[in-house]
Amino acid sequence: MDELLSQAELFQGLTEEEVQLFEAIAKPKSLRPGEYLFLLGDTADRLYLVTKGKVDLCLPISLGGVMKDVQVESIGPGKAMGWSAVVRPFRFTLSARAAEATELVAFTRRDLLETLDENPRIGLNIFTWISETVGVRLLKMQALWARELQRRLTAEAASRAG
Repeated sequence: MDELLSQAELFQGLTEEEVQLFEAIAKPKSLRPGEYLFLLGDTADRLYLVTKGKVDLCLPISLGGVMKDVQVESIGPGKAMGWSAVVRPFRFTLSARAAEATELVAFTRRDLLETLDENPRIGLNIFTWISETVGVRLLKMQALWARELQRRLTAEAASRAG
């Protein structure tokens, strides 16, 4: 597992010894295709790293009274998700569903925060990853929102003209 963790984006820039700290607290988890790992609004108490397979991060939207998942991003091997586990209010901001059979490792909030507290350099590395992830996600959500707003404005203009 050491090689899988050392190649993960979350741990880029860490020494082998620092990565081993995370190997010691990693807990394996498996998902079947279509199985949810967490839902939007759930308490976030773990950060996850995909080691095999793929997880879709989705925003649940009600369309005509039926809930539909709008895929925002796909997370594959070496990618992490669940930054909400270490950022208040500790609630997941999207849902996560296995797109195929998936293997992950989980890091509990308690274990993560203890490791980061004892190793400030690692904490800086992890929180830099979190800030970059949030920034990219914000841009994606902004683009989705802008596209929907443009579609609605175009439809309104067409209905007024017709």
